[in-house]
Amino acid sequence: MINISSYVSEIIELREQRKRAELEERRAEVFARLPRIRDIEKQFDATGISLINSVLDGSCRPEEAVQRIMEENRAANAEKRRLLHENGYGEEYIEPRVVCEKCADRGFVGGKVCSCVKAELNKKLLSEANFTEKLSSQTFESFRFDCYSDVIDPNFGFSPLTNIKSVYALCLDFAENFRTTDKNLFFTGGCGLGKTYLSSAIANRLIANGEDVLYLSANSLFPILEDLHFNRETSEGNRYLVSHAADCDLLILDDLGAEFVTPFTAAELFRIINGRLLNNKKTIISTNMSLDEMKARYSERICSRITGNFEIVGFFGEDIRKKRKMEGR
Repeated sequence: MINISSYVSEIIELREQRKRAELEERRAEVFARLPRIRDIEKQFDATGISLINSVLDGSCRPEEAVQRIMEENRAANAEKRRLLHENGYGEEYIEPRVVCEKCADRGFVGGKVCSCVKAELNKKLLSEANFTEKLSSQTFESFRFDCYSDVIDPNFGFSPLTNIKSVYALCLDFAENFRTTDKNLFFTGGCGLGKTYLSSAIANRLIANGEDVLYLSANSLFPILEDLHFNRETSEGNRYLVSHAADCDLLILDDLGAEFVTPFTAAELFRIINGRLLNNKKTIISTNMSLDEMKARYSERICSRITGNFEIVGFFGEDIRKKRKMEGR
Protein backbone atom coordinates (compact mmCIF):
# COMPACT_ATOMS: atom_id res chain seq x y z
CA MET A 1 0.00 0.00 0.00
CA ILE A 2 1.24 3.49 -0.86
CA ASN A 3 2.56 5.64 2.00
CA ILE A 4 0.05 8.48 1.72
CA SER A 5 1.77 10.59 4.41
CA SER A 6 5.00 10.77 2.41
CA TYR A 7 3.08 11.72 -0.74
CA VAL A 8 1.21 14.45 1.15
CA SER A 9 4.46 15.81 2.60
CA GLU A 10 6.01 15.83 -0.87
CA ILE A 11 3.01 17.66 -2.34
CA ILE A 12 3.08 20.30 0.41
CA GLU A 13 6.83 20.81 -0.02
CA LEU A 14 6.49 21.13 -3.81
CA ARG A 15 3.68 23.64 -3.29
CA GLU A 16 5.88 25.70 -0.97
CA GLN A 17 8.73 25.61 -3.49
CA ARG A 18 6.40 26.84 -6.24
CA LYS A 19 5.07 29.61 -3.98
CA ARG A 20 8.59 30.78 -3.12
CA ALA A 21 9.66 30.73 -6.78
CA GLU A 22 6.54 32.65 -7.89
CA LEU A 23 7.01 35.19 -5.09
CA GLU A 24 10.61 35.78 -6.10
CA GLU A 25 9.53 36.32 -9.72
CA ARG A 26 6.92 38.90 -8.68
CA ARG A 27 9.34 40.69 -6.38
CA ALA A 28 12.07 40.76 -9.05
CA GLU A 29 9.55 42.27 -11.49
CA VAL A 30 8.54 45.00 -9.04
CA PHE A 31 12.08 45.78 -7.90
CA ALA A 32 13.17 46.16 -11.53
CA ARG A 33 10.40 48.69 -12.19
CA LEU A 34 10.44 50.34 -8.76
CA PRO A 35 13.91 50.21 -7.18
CA ARG A 36 12.66 52.43 -4.36
CA ILE A 37 10.57 49.56 -2.99
CA ARG A 38 13.63 47.37 -2.76
CA ASP A 39 15.38 50.21 -0.92
CA ILE A 40 12.46 50.47 1.50
CA GLU A 41 12.66 46.76 2.32
CA LYS A 42 16.42 47.03 2.88
CA GLN A 43 15.68 50.01 5.12
CA PHE A 44 13.39 47.82 7.25
CA ASP A 45 16.21 45.38 7.88
CA ALA A 46 18.81 48.08 8.54
CA THR A 47 16.58 49.96 10.97
CA GLY A 48 15.77 46.82 12.92
CA ILE A 49 19.42 45.78 13.23
CA SER A 50 20.50 49.30 14.24
CA LEU A 51 17.90 49.56 17.00
CA ILE A 52 18.66 46.06 18.31
CA ASN A 53 22.30 47.08 18.60
CA SER A 54 21.26 50.27 20.42
CA VAL A 55 19.28 48.22 22.94
CA LEU A 56 22.19 45.85 23.44
CA ASP A 57 24.74 48.62 24.08
CA GLY A 58 22.31 50.42 26.44
CA SER A 59 21.90 53.61 24.41
CA CYS A 60 18.21 52.95 23.80
CA ARG A 61 15.51 51.38 25.95
CA PRO A 62 13.62 48.38 24.46
CA GLU A 63 10.23 50.16 24.53
CA GLU A 64 11.74 53.16 22.72
CA ALA A 65 13.26 50.86 20.07
CA VAL A 66 9.90 49.16 19.48
CA GLN A 67 8.15 52.53 19.17
CA ARG A 68 10.72 53.86 16.67
CA ILE A 69 10.54 50.67 14.59
CA MET A 70 6.74 50.91 14.47
CA GLU A 71 6.81 54.56 13.42
CA GLU A 72 9.48 54.13 10.74
CA ASN A 73 7.84 51.00 9.37
CA ARG A 74 4.46 52.74 9.28
CA ALA A 75 5.85 55.57 7.15
CA ALA A 76 7.83 53.22 4.90
CA ASN A 77 4.83 50.93 4.38
CA ALA A 78 2.66 53.90 3.46
CA GLU A 79 5.19 54.91 0.81
CA LYS A 80 5.44 51.33 -0.48
CA ARG A 81 1.64 51.00 -0.77
CA ARG A 82 1.45 54.31 -2.62
CA LEU A 83 4.14 53.30 -5.12
CA LEU A 84 2.52 49.92 -5.75
CA HIS A 85 -0.92 51.49 -6.23
CA GLU A 86 0.36 54.20 -8.56
CA ASN A 87 2.02 51.59 -10.76
CA GLY A 88 -0.93 49.21 -10.99
CA TYR A 89 0.06 46.67 -8.34
CA GLY A 90 -2.01 45.47 -5.41
CA GLU A 91 -0.47 45.58 -1.93
CA GLU A 92 -0.41 41.76 -1.83
CA TYR A 93 1.52 41.41 -5.09
CA ILE A 94 4.92 41.12 -3.41
CA GLU A 95 3.66 39.21 -0.37
CA PRO A 96 3.36 35.40 0.05
CA ARG A 97 0.08 34.00 -1.23
CA VAL A 98 -1.99 31.24 0.34
CA VAL A 99 -3.14 28.64 -2.17
CA CYS A 100 -5.83 27.13 0.06
CA GLU A 101 -7.66 29.25 2.63
CA LYS A 102 -9.20 26.15 4.18
CA CYS A 103 -5.93 24.63 5.43
CA ALA A 104 -3.68 27.72 5.10
CA ASP A 105 -1.40 25.51 2.97
CA ARG A 106 -0.65 23.18 5.88
CA GLY A 107 -2.29 20.28 4.00
CA PHE A 108 -4.48 19.15 6.88
CA VAL A 109 -7.75 20.31 8.43
CA GLY A 110 -8.78 18.84 11.75
CA GLY A 111 -6.19 16.09 11.44
CA LYS A 112 -7.45 15.03 8.00
CA VAL A 113 -5.91 15.59 4.58
CA CYS A 114 -7.36 18.76 3.06
CA SER A 115 -9.39 18.52 -0.15
CA CYS A 116 -6.83 20.74 -1.94
CA VAL A 117 -4.10 18.16 -1.30
CA LYS A 118 -6.41 15.26 -2.12
CA ALA A 119 -6.91 16.71 -5.61
CA GLU A 120 -3.15 16.95 -6.20
CA LEU A 121 -2.60 13.56 -4.58
CA ASN A 122 -5.13 11.96 -6.92
CA LYS A 123 -3.35 13.42 -9.96
CA LYS A 124 -0.01 12.12 -8.69
CA LEU A 125 -1.34 8.65 -7.97
CA LEU A 126 -3.05 8.46 -11.37
CA SER A 127 0.25 9.44 -12.98
CA GLU A 128 2.03 6.73 -10.97
CA ALA A 129 -0.59 4.25 -12.21
CA ASN A 130 0.17 5.24 -15.84
CA PHE A 131 -3.39 6.51 -16.27
CA THR A 132 -4.45 8.84 -19.06
CA GLU A 133 -7.00 11.59 -18.51
CA LYS A 134 -9.62 9.50 -20.31
CA LEU A 135 -9.04 6.45 -18.12
CA SER A 136 -9.14 8.54 -14.96
CA SER A 137 -12.71 9.63 -15.81
CA GLN A 138 -13.98 6.06 -16.13
CA THR A 139 -15.57 5.31 -12.77
CA PHE A 140 -18.30 3.08 -11.34
CA GLU A 141 -20.44 6.17 -10.86
CA SER A 142 -20.23 7.17 -14.54
CA PHE A 143 -20.78 3.69 -15.96
CA ARG A 144 -23.89 3.46 -18.14
CA PHE A 145 -26.10 0.43 -18.78
CA ASP A 146 -28.47 2.02 -21.29
CA CYS A 147 -26.54 0.93 -24.40
CA TYR A 148 -26.70 -2.78 -23.54
CA SER A 149 -29.49 -4.77 -25.13
CA ASP A 150 -32.11 -6.46 -22.94
CA VAL A 151 -32.88 -9.01 -25.66
CA ILE A 152 -31.95 -12.55 -24.60
CA ASP A 153 -29.04 -13.98 -26.57
CA PRO A 154 -29.84 -17.63 -27.44
CA ASN A 155 -26.13 -18.54 -27.20
CA PHE A 156 -26.02 -17.54 -23.53
CA GLY A 157 -29.62 -17.79 -22.33
CA PHE A 158 -29.67 -14.21 -21.00
CA SER A 159 -29.29 -10.68 -22.33
CA PRO A 160 -26.15 -8.51 -22.60
CA LEU A 161 -27.81 -6.13 -20.10
CA THR A 162 -28.32 -8.89 -17.53
CA ASN A 163 -24.73 -10.00 -18.06
CA ILE A 164 -23.17 -6.56 -17.70
CA LYS A 165 -25.13 -5.89 -14.50
CA SER A 166 -23.70 -9.09 -13.05
CA VAL A 167 -20.19 -8.20 -14.25
CA TYR A 168 -20.51 -4.69 -12.81
CA ALA A 169 -21.51 -6.08 -9.40
CA LEU A 170 -18.57 -8.50 -9.47
CA CYS A 171 -16.13 -5.67 -10.31
CA LEU A 172 -17.54 -3.39 -7.62
CA ASP A 173 -17.24 -6.18 -5.04
CA PHE A 174 -13.64 -6.81 -6.13
CA ALA A 175 -12.79 -3.13 -5.63
CA GLU A 176 -14.57 -2.76 -2.30
CA ASN A 177 -13.07 -5.94 -0.85
CA PHE A 178 -9.68 -5.71 -2.50
CA ARG A 179 -7.65 -6.18 0.68
CA THR A 180 -9.42 -9.43 1.61
CA THR A 181 -10.27 -11.01 -1.75
CA ASP A 182 -8.06 -13.67 -3.28
CA LYS A 183 -9.45 -13.12 -6.78
CA ASN A 184 -7.68 -12.25 -10.00
CA LEU A 185 -9.88 -11.27 -12.95
CA PHE A 186 -9.68 -12.27 -16.61
CA PHE A 187 -11.95 -10.18 -18.85
CA THR A 188 -12.73 -11.75 -22.22
CA GLY A 189 -15.02 -10.60 -25.02
CA GLY A 190 -15.25 -8.49 -28.15
CA CYS A 191 -14.29 -4.86 -28.65
CA GLY A 192 -16.25 -2.04 -27.05
CA LEU A 193 -18.10 -4.04 -24.39
CA GLY A 194 -16.79 -2.33 -21.26
CA LYS A 195 -13.70 -4.36 -20.36
CA THR A 196 -11.32 -1.40 -20.25
CA TYR A 197 -13.95 0.85 -18.67
CA LEU A 198 -14.60 -1.49 -15.74
CA SER A 199 -10.86 -2.16 -15.33
CA SER A 200 -10.42 1.62 -15.05
CA ALA A 201 -13.33 1.91 -12.63
CA ILE A 202 -11.70 -0.65 -10.35
CA ALA A 203 -8.35 1.14 -10.61
CA ASN A 204 -9.84 4.56 -9.86
CA ARG A 205 -11.62 3.25 -6.78
CA LEU A 206 -8.46 1.55 -5.49
CA ILE A 207 -6.23 4.53 -6.21
CA ALA A 208 -8.64 6.74 -4.25
CA ASN A 209 -8.19 4.28 -1.36
CA GLY A 210 -4.40 4.52 -1.55
CA GLU A 211 -3.69 1.17 -3.22
CA ASP A 212 -0.71 0.86 -5.54
CA VAL A 213 -2.13 0.27 -9.03
CA LEU A 214 -0.42 0.09 -12.42
CA TYR A 215 -2.26 0.14 -15.73
CA LEU A 216 -0.40 -1.08 -18.83
CA SER A 217 -1.49 -2.05 -22.31
CA ALA A 218 0.13 -5.23 -23.62
CA ASN A 219 1.07 -3.33 -26.75
CA SER A 220 3.23 -0.93 -24.72
CA LEU A 221 4.63 -3.36 -22.11
CA PHE A 222 6.20 -6.06 -24.26
CA PRO A 223 8.34 -3.75 -26.45
CA ILE A 224 9.76 -2.28 -23.23
CA LEU A 225 10.56 -5.78 -21.94
CA GLU A 226 12.29 -6.61 -25.24
CA ASP A 227 14.40 -3.45 -25.06
CA LEU A 228 15.53 -4.33 -21.53
CA HIS A 229 16.16 -7.98 -22.35
CA PHE A 230 18.28 -7.21 -25.40
CA ASN A 231 20.11 -4.32 -23.69
CA ARG A 232 18.68 -1.67 -25.99
CA GLU A 233 18.62 1.92 -24.82
CA THR A 234 15.53 2.69 -22.75
CA SER A 235 14.42 5.35 -20.28
CA GLU A 236 14.47 5.24 -16.50
CA GLY A 237 10.71 5.63 -16.66
CA ASN A 238 10.41 2.38 -18.62
CA ARG A 239 12.69 0.60 -16.16
CA TYR A 240 10.47 1.82 -13.37
CA LEU A 241 7.33 0.53 -15.14
CA VAL A 242 8.79 -2.96 -15.46
CA SER A 243 9.84 -3.03 -11.81
CA HIS A 244 6.48 -1.63 -10.75
CA ALA A 245 4.64 -4.28 -12.79
CA ALA A 246 6.16 -6.95 -10.55
CA ASP A 247 5.37 -5.47 -7.15
CA CYS A 248 2.33 -3.18 -7.41
CA ASP A 249 -0.81 -4.15 -5.47
CA LEU A 250 -2.81 -4.48 -8.69
CA LEU A 251 -1.52 -4.82 -12.24
CA ILE A 252 -4.02 -4.20 -15.02
CA LEU A 253 -2.77 -5.66 -18.29
CA ASP A 254 -5.15 -4.36 -20.93
CA ASP A 255 -5.80 -5.52 -24.49
CA LEU A 256 -3.69 -8.68 -24.33
CA GLY A 257 -3.30 -10.08 -27.83
CA ALA A 258 -2.94 -6.70 -29.53
CA GLU A 259 0.83 -7.02 -29.30
CA PHE A 260 3.02 -8.93 -31.78
CA VAL A 261 3.38 -12.36 -30.17
CA THR A 262 6.77 -14.07 -30.20
CA PRO A 263 8.26 -16.84 -28.04
CA PHE A 264 9.84 -14.05 -26.01
CA THR A 265 6.53 -12.26 -25.30
CA ALA A 266 4.85 -15.57 -24.41
CA ALA A 267 7.66 -16.38 -21.97
CA GLU A 268 7.50 -12.89 -20.44
CA LEU A 269 3.72 -13.11 -20.05
CA PHE A 270 4.08 -16.37 -18.16
CA ARG A 271 6.84 -14.90 -16.00
CA ILE A 272 4.69 -11.88 -15.06
CA ILE A 273 1.56 -13.91 -14.31
CA ASN A 274 3.40 -16.63 -12.42
CA GLY A 275 5.58 -14.20 -10.46
CA ARG A 276 2.61 -12.17 -9.29
CA LEU A 277 0.70 -15.32 -8.29
CA LEU A 278 3.68 -16.55 -6.26
CA ASN A 279 3.93 -13.16 -4.51
CA ASN A 280 0.15 -12.94 -3.86
CA LYS A 281 -0.19 -9.84 -6.04
CA LYS A 282 -3.52 -9.36 -7.80
CA THR A 283 -3.86 -8.99 -11.56
CA ILE A 284 -6.58 -8.07 -14.05
CA ILE A 285 -6.11 -9.12 -17.66
CA SER A 286 -8.43 -8.04 -20.45
CA THR A 287 -8.44 -9.43 -23.97
CA ASN A 288 -10.60 -9.76 -27.07
CA MET A 289 -9.49 -13.40 -27.37
CA SER A 290 -11.21 -16.50 -26.03
CA LEU A 291 -9.27 -18.95 -23.86
CA ASP A 292 -8.95 -21.33 -26.81
CA GLU A 293 -7.48 -18.53 -28.92
CA MET A 294 -5.07 -17.69 -26.10
CA LYS A 295 -3.94 -21.29 -25.84
CA ALA A 296 -3.22 -21.38 -29.57
CA ARG A 297 -1.44 -18.02 -29.55
CA TYR A 298 0.58 -18.28 -26.35
CA SER A 299 0.86 -21.60 -24.53
CA GLU A 300 -1.14 -24.14 -22.61
CA ARG A 301 0.71 -23.42 -19.38
CA ILE A 302 -0.32 -19.75 -19.53
CA CYS A 303 -3.96 -20.77 -20.01
CA SER A 304 -3.58 -23.24 -17.17
CA ARG A 305 -2.42 -20.46 -14.82
CA ILE A 306 -5.34 -18.29 -15.89
CA THR A 307 -8.07 -20.94 -15.63
CA GLY A 308 -6.69 -22.14 -12.31
CA ASN A 309 -6.11 -18.76 -10.64
CA PHE A 310 -8.35 -16.16 -12.34
CA GLU A 311 -12.08 -15.68 -12.35
CA ILE A 312 -13.13 -15.73 -16.01
CA VAL A 313 -15.46 -12.81 -16.73
CA GLY A 314 -17.23 -12.88 -20.09
CA PHE A 315 -18.51 -9.83 -22.00
CA PHE A 316 -20.84 -10.08 -24.99
CA GLY A 317 -23.22 -7.97 -27.04
CA GLU A 318 -23.00 -5.08 -29.48
CA ASP A 319 -19.96 -2.77 -29.59
CA ILE A 320 -21.00 0.04 -27.21
CA ARG A 321 -18.50 2.55 -28.59
CA LYS A 322 -19.82 2.15 -32.13
CA LYS A 323 -23.40 2.37 -30.92
CA ARG A 324 -22.77 5.58 -28.99
CA LYS A 325 -20.88 7.08 -31.91
CA MET A 326 -23.81 6.34 -34.24
CA GLU A 327 -26.18 7.91 -31.71
CA GLY A 328 -23.91 10.96 -31.40
CA ARG A 329 -23.13 10.38 -27.71
